[in-house]
Amino acid sequence: MSETWSAYVDVVSADGTRALILRVSHDPDADRAELWVHAFLDGRFLGHMSAHPCPPITSPDTGDARQQVRLDLEHGRARATVLAAETDRTVYGEGAIPLSVSLRWAVAGQQGSNLRGRDERLVRVGAELDVGGRITRIDGWGHQHTQRQAHPRFAVPFTYVSLRGDEVGFVGLLAGTVRRGFGAWRTHRLDGAQMTIDPPAAGRHLRVSTQGLELEGRLERTCRYWIPMGGRWRDGSIVTGTLGGLPVSGVVNDFAGPAA
Repeated sequence: MSETWSAYVDVVSADGTRALILRVSHDPDADRAELWVHAFLDGRFLGHMSAHPCPPITSPDTGDARQQVRLDLEHGRARATVLAAETDRTVYGEGAIPLSVSLRWAVAGQQGSNLRGRDERLVRVGAELDVGGRITRIDGWGHQHTQRQAHPRFAVPFTYVSLRGDEVGFVGLLAGTVRRGFGAWRTHRLDGAQMTIDPPAAGRHLRVSTQGLELEGRLERTCRYWIPMGGRWRDGSIVTGTLGGLPVSGVVNDFAGPAA
Protein backbone atom coordinates (compact mmCIF):
# COMPACT_ATOMS: atom_id res chain seq x y z
CA MET A 1 0.00 0.00 0.00
CA SER A 2 1.35 3.43 -0.97
CA GLU A 3 1.10 6.38 1.38
CA THR A 4 -1.00 9.42 0.54
CA TRP A 5 0.61 12.85 0.41
CA SER A 6 -0.74 16.38 0.63
CA ALA A 7 0.58 19.94 0.76
CA TYR A 8 -1.29 23.05 1.86
CA VAL A 9 -0.57 26.77 2.04
CA ASP A 10 -2.80 29.73 2.85
CA VAL A 11 -2.63 33.44 3.55
CA VAL A 12 -5.22 35.67 5.27
CA SER A 13 -5.12 39.45 5.43
CA ALA A 14 -5.06 41.00 8.90
CA ASP A 15 -8.68 42.20 8.56
CA GLY A 16 -9.92 38.88 7.14
CA THR A 17 -11.38 40.40 3.97
CA ARG A 18 -8.90 38.69 1.64
CA ALA A 19 -7.56 35.14 1.74
CA LEU A 20 -6.16 32.44 -0.52
CA ILE A 21 -6.02 28.68 0.14
CA LEU A 22 -4.24 26.11 -2.03
CA ARG A 23 -4.11 22.35 -1.40
CA VAL A 24 -2.65 19.52 -3.49
CA SER A 25 -3.00 15.83 -2.62
CA HIS A 26 -1.86 12.56 -4.18
CA ASP A 27 -3.36 9.12 -3.49
CA PRO A 28 -1.36 6.66 -5.64
CA ASP A 29 -3.45 3.60 -4.75
CA ALA A 30 -6.61 5.34 -5.92
CA ASP A 31 -4.73 6.93 -8.86
CA ARG A 32 -6.18 10.27 -7.76
CA ALA A 33 -4.55 13.69 -7.52
CA GLU A 34 -6.64 16.58 -6.24
CA LEU A 35 -6.20 20.34 -6.51
CA TRP A 36 -8.15 22.82 -4.37
CA VAL A 37 -7.92 26.59 -4.83
CA HIS A 38 -10.15 28.94 -2.79
CA ALA A 39 -9.95 32.73 -3.00
CA PHE A 40 -11.81 35.28 -0.86
CA LEU A 41 -11.67 38.84 -2.21
CA ASP A 42 -13.60 41.58 -0.41
CA GLY A 43 -16.87 39.63 -0.23
CA ARG A 44 -16.36 37.68 -3.44
CA PHE A 45 -15.65 33.93 -3.25
CA LEU A 46 -13.99 31.89 -6.01
CA GLY A 47 -13.49 28.16 -5.64
CA HIS A 48 -11.97 25.32 -7.66
CA MET A 49 -11.74 21.59 -6.91
CA SER A 50 -10.52 19.05 -9.45
CA ALA A 51 -9.34 15.45 -9.45
CA HIS A 52 -7.14 13.74 -12.04
CA PRO A 53 -5.07 10.57 -12.50
CA CYS A 54 -2.15 10.67 -10.12
CA PRO A 55 1.27 11.71 -11.49
CA PRO A 56 4.46 10.35 -9.88
CA ILE A 57 4.95 11.68 -6.35
CA THR A 58 8.16 13.37 -7.49
CA SER A 59 6.36 15.34 -10.20
CA PRO A 60 5.73 19.05 -9.50
CA ASP A 61 2.65 18.98 -11.74
CA THR A 62 -0.88 17.74 -11.37
CA GLY A 63 -3.86 18.46 -13.55
CA ASP A 64 -4.37 19.12 -17.23
CA ALA A 65 -3.29 21.99 -19.47
CA ARG A 66 -5.88 24.39 -18.00
CA GLN A 67 -5.82 23.16 -14.40
CA GLN A 68 -2.25 22.83 -13.24
CA VAL A 69 -0.17 23.51 -10.15
CA ARG A 70 3.55 23.71 -9.49
CA LEU A 71 5.00 23.42 -5.99
CA ASP A 72 8.47 24.19 -4.73
CA LEU A 73 8.22 23.47 -1.01
CA GLU A 74 11.97 23.76 -0.45
CA HIS A 75 12.03 27.39 -1.58
CA GLY A 76 8.46 28.32 -0.61
CA ARG A 77 6.80 28.83 -3.98
CA ALA A 78 3.55 27.68 -5.61
CA ARG A 79 1.62 28.54 -8.77
CA ALA A 80 -1.72 27.33 -10.11
CA THR A 81 -3.96 28.13 -13.08
CA VAL A 82 -7.56 26.92 -12.84
CA LEU A 83 -11.14 27.56 -13.86
CA ALA A 84 -13.09 28.67 -10.77
CA ALA A 85 -16.75 28.98 -9.85
CA GLU A 86 -18.21 31.93 -7.94
CA THR A 87 -19.96 29.98 -5.19
CA ASP A 88 -19.54 29.25 -1.49
CA ARG A 89 -20.19 25.53 -2.08
CA THR A 90 -17.45 24.30 -4.38
CA VAL A 91 -17.82 20.93 -6.09
CA TYR A 92 -15.41 18.99 -8.25
CA GLY A 93 -15.06 19.94 -11.89
CA GLU A 94 -17.23 23.05 -12.13
CA GLY A 95 -16.02 26.53 -13.05
CA ALA A 96 -15.66 28.95 -15.96
CA ILE A 97 -13.77 31.91 -14.45
CA PRO A 98 -10.02 31.98 -15.28
CA LEU A 99 -8.02 32.20 -12.04
CA SER A 100 -4.25 32.19 -11.72
CA VAL A 101 -2.52 32.36 -8.35
CA SER A 102 1.06 32.49 -7.16
CA LEU A 103 2.37 32.32 -3.59
CA ARG A 104 5.76 32.85 -1.99
CA TRP A 105 6.37 32.14 1.68
CA ALA A 106 9.18 32.11 4.20
CA VAL A 107 10.16 28.49 4.79
CA ALA A 108 11.16 29.28 8.41
CA GLY A 109 8.47 30.00 11.01
CA GLN A 110 6.70 28.67 14.08
CA GLN A 111 6.85 24.93 13.55
CA GLY A 112 5.16 21.95 15.16
CA SER A 113 2.70 19.11 14.59
CA ASN A 114 -0.66 18.01 15.96
CA LEU A 115 -0.80 14.81 13.88
CA ARG A 116 1.66 12.03 13.11
CA GLY A 117 3.17 12.52 9.65
CA ARG A 118 2.32 16.23 9.46
CA ASP A 119 4.79 19.13 9.45
CA GLU A 120 3.05 22.45 10.18
CA ARG A 121 4.41 25.99 10.33
CA LEU A 122 3.14 29.58 10.52
CA VAL A 123 4.92 31.80 8.00
CA ARG A 124 4.79 35.13 6.20
CA VAL A 125 3.18 34.77 2.77
CA GLY A 126 2.83 37.00 -0.26
CA ALA A 127 0.25 36.06 -2.91
CA GLU A 128 -0.87 37.41 -6.26
CA LEU A 129 -4.21 36.52 -7.87
CA ASP A 130 -5.22 37.14 -11.47
CA VAL A 131 -9.00 36.93 -11.92
CA GLY A 132 -9.74 37.43 -15.60
CA GLY A 133 -6.88 39.92 -15.93
CA ARG A 134 -7.53 41.80 -12.68
CA ILE A 135 -4.59 41.52 -10.27
CA THR A 136 -5.01 41.41 -6.48
CA ARG A 137 -2.25 41.14 -3.85
CA ILE A 138 -2.53 39.54 -0.42
CA ASP A 139 0.32 39.88 2.05
CA GLY A 140 0.10 38.57 5.57
CA TRP A 141 0.52 35.64 7.90
CA GLY A 142 -0.18 32.18 6.56
CA HIS A 143 -0.02 28.49 7.31
CA GLN A 144 1.92 25.84 5.40
CA HIS A 145 1.88 22.10 6.03
CA THR A 146 2.74 18.82 4.38
CA GLN A 147 1.40 15.43 5.39
CA ARG A 148 2.14 11.79 4.62
CA GLN A 149 -0.03 8.95 5.89
CA ALA A 150 -1.29 5.46 5.09
CA HIS A 151 -4.93 6.54 4.66
CA PRO A 152 -6.74 9.88 4.21
CA ARG A 153 -7.84 11.17 7.63
CA PHE A 154 -11.23 12.69 6.79
CA ALA A 155 -12.91 9.87 8.74
CA VAL A 156 -13.72 11.43 12.12
CA PRO A 157 -15.28 14.72 13.30
CA PHE A 158 -12.80 17.53 13.89
CA THR A 159 -12.30 21.24 14.46
CA TYR A 160 -9.03 22.66 13.14
CA VAL A 161 -7.82 26.15 14.08
CA SER A 162 -4.92 28.15 12.62
CA LEU A 163 -4.52 31.69 14.00
CA ARG A 164 -1.65 34.10 13.46
CA GLY A 165 -0.52 37.64 14.15
CA ASP A 166 2.66 39.62 14.64
CA GLU A 167 3.10 38.52 18.28
CA VAL A 168 1.01 35.36 18.48
CA GLY A 169 0.42 32.17 16.55
CA PHE A 170 -1.56 29.05 17.40
CA VAL A 171 -2.51 25.83 15.59
CA GLY A 172 -5.05 23.65 17.42
CA LEU A 173 -6.94 20.43 16.77
CA LEU A 174 -10.05 18.89 18.34
CA ALA A 175 -10.65 15.32 17.13
CA GLY A 176 -12.10 12.70 19.46
CA THR A 177 -10.08 12.84 22.68
CA VAL A 178 -7.40 15.03 21.04
CA ARG A 179 -7.52 18.67 22.19
CA ARG A 180 -4.00 19.88 21.63
CA GLY A 181 -2.14 22.68 19.93
CA PHE A 182 1.18 24.46 19.54
CA GLY A 183 2.43 27.97 18.88
CA ALA A 184 3.66 31.02 20.77
CA TRP A 185 2.24 34.06 22.55
CA ARG A 186 4.87 36.78 22.72
CA THR A 187 7.84 34.97 24.28
CA HIS A 188 5.78 32.11 25.75
CA ARG A 189 5.72 28.76 23.96
CA LEU A 190 2.31 27.09 23.64
CA ASP A 191 3.53 23.60 22.77
CA GLY A 192 1.22 20.92 24.15
CA ALA A 193 -1.51 23.49 24.90
CA GLN A 194 -5.10 22.37 25.51
CA MET A 195 -7.80 24.06 23.42
CA THR A 196 -11.54 24.57 23.79
CA ILE A 197 -13.73 26.45 21.31
CA ASP A 198 -17.43 27.18 20.89
CA PRO A 199 -19.44 25.28 18.24
CA PRO A 200 -19.60 26.80 14.73
CA ALA A 201 -21.12 30.29 14.78
CA ALA A 202 -20.48 33.80 13.46
CA GLY A 203 -18.72 34.61 16.75
CA ARG A 204 -16.84 32.04 18.83
CA HIS A 205 -15.05 32.00 22.14
CA LEU A 206 -11.67 30.23 22.33
CA ARG A 207 -9.51 29.20 25.28
CA VAL A 208 -5.90 28.01 25.07
CA SER A 209 -4.31 26.63 28.24
CA THR A 210 -0.76 25.55 28.92
CA GLN A 211 1.38 25.33 32.02
CA GLY A 212 1.46 28.75 33.65
CA LEU A 213 -0.57 30.51 30.95
CA GLU A 214 -4.23 30.68 29.96
CA LEU A 215 -5.32 32.71 26.95
CA GLU A 216 -8.87 33.79 26.13
CA GLY A 217 -9.85 34.58 22.57
CA ARG A 218 -12.77 35.84 20.52
CA LEU A 219 -13.11 35.06 16.79
CA GLU A 220 -15.47 36.68 14.28
CA ARG A 221 -16.21 35.06 10.94
CA THR A 222 -15.54 37.21 7.87
CA CYS A 223 -16.29 34.53 5.26
CA ARG A 224 -17.91 31.08 5.33
CA TYR A 225 -17.71 28.35 2.72
CA TRP A 226 -18.28 24.60 2.32
CA ILE A 227 -16.45 21.78 0.54
CA PRO A 228 -17.65 18.19 -0.03
CA MET A 229 -16.01 15.72 2.34
CA GLY A 230 -17.04 12.23 3.46
CA GLY A 231 -20.53 12.54 2.00
CA ARG A 232 -21.15 15.82 3.87
CA TRP A 233 -20.29 19.49 3.58
CA ARG A 234 -17.27 20.53 5.64
CA ASP A 235 -17.72 24.00 7.16
CA GLY A 236 -14.81 26.43 6.64
CA SER A 237 -14.43 29.94 8.04
CA ILE A 238 -12.03 32.84 7.53
CA VAL A 239 -11.78 34.65 10.88
CA THR A 240 -10.30 37.63 12.68
CA GLY A 241 -10.21 38.40 16.37
CA THR A 242 -7.92 38.28 19.35
CA LEU A 243 -6.06 35.67 21.37
CA GLY A 244 -4.67 36.72 24.72
CA GLY A 245 -5.46 40.34 23.84
CA LEU A 246 -3.39 40.26 20.63
CA PRO A 247 -4.89 40.54 17.11
CA VAL A 248 -5.07 37.42 14.95
CA SER A 249 -6.56 36.28 11.64
CA GLY A 250 -6.72 32.84 10.12
CA VAL A 251 -8.96 29.86 9.43
CA VAL A 252 -11.26 27.53 11.38
CA ASN A 253 -12.51 24.29 9.77
CA ASP A 254 -15.30 22.16 11.25
CA PHE A 255 -16.25 18.65 10.07
CA ALA A 256 -19.13 16.64 11.54
CA GLY A 257 -17.63 13.34 10.37
CA PRO A 258 -18.46 11.15 7.36
CA ALA A 259 -22.06 10.44 6.51
CA ALA A 260 -23.48 7.15 7.75
